[in-house]
Amino acid sequence: MTFHKVLLLAVTILSGAVIARAEVTNLSCEQTGPADYKLTYAFTADSHEVRISATTDASGQTGLQEILKTAESPVTVHAGAPGQRIYFFLKPDHGHTREVSIRHLPLEGTPNFRDLGGYETSDGKFVRWGLLYRSGVLSHLTEQDFAYLTPLGVKVVCDFRTAQENATNPEIWIPAAHVEHVSLPIGSDSGSSSTKGNGPSMEEFLKTNPSATDLKAWMTKIYGGFALTNAPEYSKVFAELKQDRLPLLYHCAAGKDRTGVFSALLLLALGVPEQTVLADYELTDKYLRDAMSAEAARKMMASSSTPGMSQLSAEQRNVMMAADPEYLKSTLRRIDEQFGSFDNYRRTALQVSDADVAQLRARLLTD
Repeated sequence: MTFHKVLLLAVTILSGAVIARAEVTNLSCEQTGPADYKLTYAFTADSHEVRISATTDASGQTGLQEILKTAESPVTVHAGAPGQRIYFFLKPDHGHTREVSIRHLPLEGTPNFRDLGGYETSDGKFVRWGLLYRSGVLSHLTEQDFAYLTPLGVKVVCDFRTAQENATNPEIWIPAAHVEHVSLPIGSDSGSSSTKGNGPSMEEFLKTNPSATDLKAWMTKIYGGFALTNAPEYSKVFAELKQDRLPLLYHCAAGKDRTGVFSALLLLALGVPEQTVLADYELTDKYLRDAMSAEAARKMMASSSTPGMSQLSAEQRNVMMAADPEYLKSTLRRIDEQFGSFDNYRRTALQVSDADVAQLRARLLTD
């Protein structure tokens, strides 16, 4: 075979490989109306247009209807009916079909209810939509929320709040739904447990009327030990996941600290890069703190089991409610320092073996 033929063959093979990898990437979905959505994406390699289909089935196995063929991005589409959760499947002219949906669910009774679907792992897979949910307090869900949530088919609800928090704001869920409620209290009704080994309790510290700078430093320090102190509770959520109890929802009061740390541990176990994990944590600022009125923020603080929370100034509340990536970084670096790596922490503290990880990734990830 001549050099030119070999070169032509190599080019052909490489071109085929490029086409095989061609796809639609960087997907996002924003709900702009009761049944209207803005889809944003980009094409790679030899892909130039996409067929968009929609369904209420997160798996895409039923009810899938094509609604548009387009080469434009972003594009606004009409799909489903008001009050429905819609999942979109995008099939490019070359490459794999990708799924996308709204991350933030538009509920009336809780402002920070999110789907962990769609995040890309370091090996190019994606977290499945409609299986893993995180939220804040569920005490104020409405009839409309129940109607929206029912098709999601949640099987397990894990509550990280304490007994006193639940007594003040009892957890509610869809009436007559077949769901397991798992109480995994993190913290104590004296406000001291989550600070064990990390200095004064929250109640003691707030009595000093700390400045915003001091409060941020304290939050960062407390976060340093969060995943260590609360590993037994977090391990039990992984136990539910290992039993394939899906879809699963976990929550605390604001859906930021206790919930945020567990979200990080779960995404890291699935192979999602740390940068993405930090970005997911920071979304709480968008959906909770930045969207909440000062009065609503004050009421949320007042519902805490820690005395003094309701007396915080606006500046202090802003620090306490912030999803500052530095807080979560403190957790992750403390894990590295004490265990050498996240995987060592996952195996020993969370009791999630390498075989467990392989099983979870098979269930929770897709190509």
